[in-house]
Amino acid sequence: GKKLVFVLFVLVVVLVGVEIAVRNWSYAQHYLYDPIYTEFAAAEDIPFLHKANLRDVRGRGNSRLDTDGLGLCATDLSAPRNPKGPDEFRIAIVGDSVTFGEGVENTADTFCEVLEDLLGQALPDREIAVFNFGVCAYSVHEMAATLRHRIPAVDPDLVVMAVIPLDLDLTRVPVVDKYGYTFNRKLSGFLAKDSPFKRMLRNVRLVYVLRDLRQDWQRRGQAPSRVDFQEVPASYRYLADFAACADERGIAHRIVLLPTFAGHRFGVVEEQLARDGISFLDLTDLVDEFSEDEYLASKFDRHPSAAVHRRIGQVLAEQLLPAISGR
Repeated sequence: GKKLVFVLFVLVVVLVGVEIAVRNWSYAQHYLYDPIYTEFAAAEDIPFLHKANLRDVRGRGNSRLDTDGLGLCATDLSAPRNPKGPDEFRIAIVGDSVTFGEGVENTADTFCEVLEDLLGQALPDREIAVFNFGVCAYSVHEMAATLRHRIPAVDPDLVVMAVIPLDLDLTRVPVVDKYGYTFNRKLSGFLAKDSPFKRMLRNVRLVYVLRDLRQDWQRRGQAPSRVDFQEVPASYRYLADFAACADERGIAHRIVLLPTFAGHRFGVVEEQLARDGISFLDLTDLVDEFSEDEYLASKFDRHPSAAVHRRIGQVLAEQLLPAISGR
């Protein structure tokens, strides 16, 4: 009996020590976030979105965010949404964690905010408003559905779908639990979606290390995954649907191909966009302007840094300015 108690005591001491070490290491920091998500009952095609009217909460990747009444990340929450002013030009951008700004601490540094600022400076006689509909882990399916079900509320003049190659994988999208966190069975293993034990474990940093080690072990012997489309995937139809929906509503649209540091490529998807006459901007080569340290949000987070977001915003402003000036 005493030996068992001693062994358990030593085990607890070791686990506490390792937990403290992981906290000091900051390995798991980018995994931690507040319960910022909620279900979207109005459409099954959108499993979750940000809660409305959040103030200074922690999002994914060490980000801090405020949301407006529509659940959109924003820096100016006092600006009225409707009616649209006579000299106002509105841009709605939907995307995944990159568009949301995962890994970027300040919302003002995300490319959506940079774009709004630069267009405002270039067009001082126009009021420019950029609405960020980006949500972590969205695929092109949820992005197209966002245009149909959510974006019309802001009455945009231009809609943008900002994508990386992984967004064409429809299987990676999680659901939201009753607490306000996302749930992905591939990562959570045996735990049920609404398990209170799972919620308790969220603040234990060691759990994230063990989870990543498990995933690395499962991938052992496999070649590093790299997306480089040799054939047009079935999910391409959601890019076409986005463009068709915008056309139906008489809204200008662009597909923006964002850079990644993982070496993923759009391949024939880009060629198909050109064949279909869908307006797109290819920003993938921007990755070549940065070293790895400059590009990554942190040594543990492969999302783009604030510097990359600023560059994306600059190029978007340059590319979109002529079309906006002419309207």
